[in-house]
Amino acid sequence: MKKNTIIALTTIGVLLVTTIGATFAYFVSSIQNEEAGINADTEELGSILLDGAKVFTSYDLLPGQMGVQEFTIEKDSDKGRGIYEIDLDATIPEEFRGDIEVLLYKTTEPITNHVTVNVADPTLEDDQIYQEDSLNITGSPELVYQGTLTENPQIILEQVDFDVTTLEKTTYYLVYHYKNNGNQDDQQGKTFTGTISVRLIEEKIRTASEVILELAESNPEELVYDETSDNNLRYVGANPDNYVSFNNELWRIIGVMNHIDDGTGKKETRLKIVKANFIYQSAGYNNDWSKSVLQEYLNTTYLNTLDLTSQSMIDDALWNLGGVSDSSSEENYPYKVGINELYQYERSDAVYPGNALTWTGKIALMYPSDYGYATSGGSATDRTTCLTTSLMFWNSSPDCYGSDWISDLSGLLLTHVLSDKYTMLMNLGTNVALYSLNNFPSEHIYPTIYLSSDVKISGGSGKESDPFVLS
Repeated sequence: MKKNTIIALTTIGVLLVTTIGATFAYFVSSIQNEEAGINADTEELGSILLDGAKVFTSYDLLPGQMGVQEFTIEKDSDKGRGIYEIDLDATIPEEFRGDIEVLLYKTTEPITNHVTVNVADPTLEDDQIYQEDSLNITGSPELVYQGTLTENPQIILEQVDFDVTTLEKTTYYLVYHYKNNGNQDDQQGKTFTGTISVRLIEEKIRTASEVILELAESNPEELVYDETSDNNLRYVGANPDNYVSFNNELWRIIGVMNHIDDGTGKKETRLKIVKANFIYQSAGYNNDWSKSVLQEYLNTTYLNTLDLTSQSMIDDALWNLGGVSDSSSEENYPYKVGINELYQYERSDAVYPGNALTWTGKIALMYPSDYGYATSGGSATDRTTCLTTSLMFWNSSPDCYGSDWISDLSGLLLTHVLSDKYTMLMNLGTNVALYSLNNFPSEHIYPTIYLSSDVKISGGSGKESDPFVLS
């Protein structure tokens, strides 16, 4: 699809007439839409429709006379979000500069709010003709622009955010006024043109992270900052509206994660998402993620099953591979640490001997702390208490796991045990436990990725039936 389609409404001024020894400068105004019902659309933004009569009435535009062009803008697709602007461009000789005034009014209720012209009788003075028209404004349409027609392009309605799911049909009244009531001799035989165009601006769509950050202001129950040193914004609760369409499948947004390193030292804010349904796959017998069979499978065979658009939305990320102890005498024994401490151990340099401290790649698994921070808590056990309770004991706290959407994604987690190269942590749905890779050759796997920082949300509400649309 074209990314910026221009729809033109053209005002054309033409020539003069001389009669009975008096000079009357006048102009024929023909305002027209070359093709009625043209769309301005982009694949990323959806589309809007500018509509008006195909050809408007032509008449003599005398000095002082006004004309009104009415047109509408409305949504013409089901999904899309961005900015549209209305531009004014002109070709105008020096002789007219400063004499052609342009105003733009808008309303979503044209029956009660509209603009027409009070037509005056022409007057003749000193061989110059003038017609002192005035506007008849009914109701309270909003004046959004007032200026003169110049040779420089102008934005007369600037950067209006729209979401086609809520965009109301808007009626615009373009008023043009030829104001010269003095000497008109220099304007004889001259013409001017003005063009109104509607443009969708793809570049100014908010990134996916920006959209979620804005949603947090109006949705504090589902989006909560974890108050770690990175202060990530996370979806919490039993079933928040965090669904996203990715690879034509349902995935879910874990949160907006800060300071994500791409492996080169460049750190950005990026959206972290997890597949909503598991794949059943062998984890292998090595808890060194950098060398594991599962890591190699996810980042080769599985990655190549994603469509090319989805693959282009994933950038490398540096994943920390710190572990926890299975010894009760150690401070990082997972049975005695809360979620905040667990978050720090996941990012520590404590690993099984020979294991990598970090790994850089595209697809991995959730951390145990991702599970923990997704709880909203309940009436008996609030969120603060849940976060100070070991994930190993959450099965005795229904308010913790029952108000945590990640509890539905029971499967293998990324963090390993320091004393055993075969042991990792697993989400059991009600709590987290140690899991021996020797016991089960295959397990529920939930691929987890960091989207590229420039990925945008171009539609959707985040509900399971209306997931966010990425572009």
